[in-house]
Amino acid sequence: MPAQPQTPPAERDAGRRAPATRADVARLAGVSTAVVSYVVNNGPRPVAAATAERVREAMNLLGYRPNASARALRRGTTELLGLVVADGLNPYFVEYTAELVKAAARQGKRILIADSYQDEQAETVIVEDLVARQVDGLLFASAFARFDRSRVFQSAEIPTVLIDCPGPVPGRRTVGSDAGGAAEMLVNHLLEHGRRRIGMVIGDGGFGDPDPRERGWRRALRAAGLTDGAIVRVPWSREGGYAGAAALLDQDPTLDAVFASNDQQAIGLLRALHERGVRIPEDVAVVSFDGTKESEFAWPSLTVARQPLPELAEAALALLDEPAPARGVHRQFQTELVRRASCGCVASDIEPTRVDVITRDPDPTGGTAHD
Repeated sequence: MPAQPQTPPAERDAGRRAPATRADVARLAGVSTAVVSYVVNNGPRPVAAATAERVREAMNLLGYRPNASARALRRGTTELLGLVVADGLNPYFVEYTAELVKAAARQGKRILIADSYQDEQAETVIVEDLVARQVDGLLFASAFARFDRSRVFQSAEIPTVLIDCPGPVPGRRTVGSDAGGAAEMLVNHLLEHGRRRIGMVIGDGGFGDPDPRERGWRRALRAAGLTDGAIVRVPWSREGGYAGAAALLDQDPTLDAVFASNDQQAIGLLRALHERGVRIPEDVAVVSFDGTKESEFAWPSLTVARQPLPELAEAALALLDEPAPARGVHRQFQTELVRRASCGCVASDIEPTRVDVITRDPDPTGGTAHD
């Protein structure tokens, strides 16, 4: 029987070698373990650039990975934040989450993201789980106006910010856009276009009853001397907007404009109107709240009240470091009117679509270039 090839001793040893330690890195780099700590933790004492580079090279050669748990124990922080969103498939929350992740990264923090799928019981379980993972703070977007935040968050005993929150909550840090003001702005824009039969598609749950968007819609109509238009309450989804179109037209066949409470509803509404042969904006103008990327690429492109997501994200993280007084602390931001085709604005008034075009030099060999 032929002899089996033998694995060299060095390779066998490498296969079962214990993980590299900080002392190993220090010996290879020719420095003290304290200097390695300063490089790993970016302080508290400065390290010469050449020395720091030597330490990093040693870490790479040895495959050294700092122990995050030990570092968190020493610092008294995990540098982790928890984020709970009501609907992770909603483009608005996708874009908001991206801004929060970027803002946290600039502070050297990471975010654990959880989706409650608009389930009230799941919200409680998720918060308790994130607390057990010792996150330094919670960012929370609830789908329920009457969620028992006090019980859950007081037991958490960590800083918490309610995001996507249109108004203050006693004893809580909150951040959100002026949804009521945005609704008034959009309705007034439709009035400027001569629309008078302005209906509304609103979600079937939210912060307060009625929702601030509904209150703003009514205020604008009444200020113009008009009666309240047709309104339907449907899920916060494309399917909800699609169903809402038929219900609105059944209520008021003379409808000449619709305010949708979010972009998903507006996109579903657009499809339903197209299928019915309704011309947009000639027969019915459509406007929406949120201003996600989807609104820009709908057909026709949607006129929206765009929420300032980068600013909202920065404010939410900043609030985690502020005390929460008994009366609460709230940061509110104004939305921006973005004029597009769905309301009837002429081409000169419409914000152009922003497309990032990536160009590549042709492959000099004549073949197809690949990344």
